Amino acid sequence: MNSSMYGAGAEYALHSLLILATQPESVSVRDLATYQKIPERFLAKLFTRLKKAGLVESLEGVSGGFALARPAGEIRVMEVLAAVDPDRTLFACAEIRSQCALFDATAPEWATAGTCRIHGFMLDAERVLQDFLASKTLADLACEFKRKAPKAFTRDTGTWFQQRKNTRIRRHPINQNS
Repeated sequence: MNSSMYGAGAEYALHSLLILATQPESVSVRDLATYQKIPERFLAKLFTRLKKAGLVESLEGVSGGFALARPAGEIRVMEVLAAVDPDRTLFACAEIRSQCALFDATAPEWATAGTCRIHGFMLDAERVLQDFLASKTLADLACEFKRKAPKAFTRDTGTWFQQRKNTRIRRHPINQNS
């Protein structure tokens, strides 16, 4: 069984924010979920967290949705991860060093003094990872994506979201100006 440090929430949030970074107008959570074939309710919960963290803003009305609250170059990947997966750690030390079969009821001081060396190594690794993720922005991800994806895909994505928005507006003409 594979286990990862960050869960599906981190992946869904980053992919969704990458889309917002490439779209000129707001996008609804429903459309983001449909486009990516991911659960809408879960994505809506993630966007509540992203909004609370000040990473996205919501725009009301039929043609509303979500947009980035700041330019993509000012939103750090680590901010996104902290918003959707708070308190995630690389390693959880169970302090098994005190349970050696050679120790009687109580482990000697030398065995348990200070931070467990394995835990210390893992904390160092986690800091390096967090620093790396804090050095990368949504704009960096968008730049990488633009290099990979054909221009037609980017254009077709924009058209797809615009058609969805236009369909909502046509269905609810009374709410156009709200």
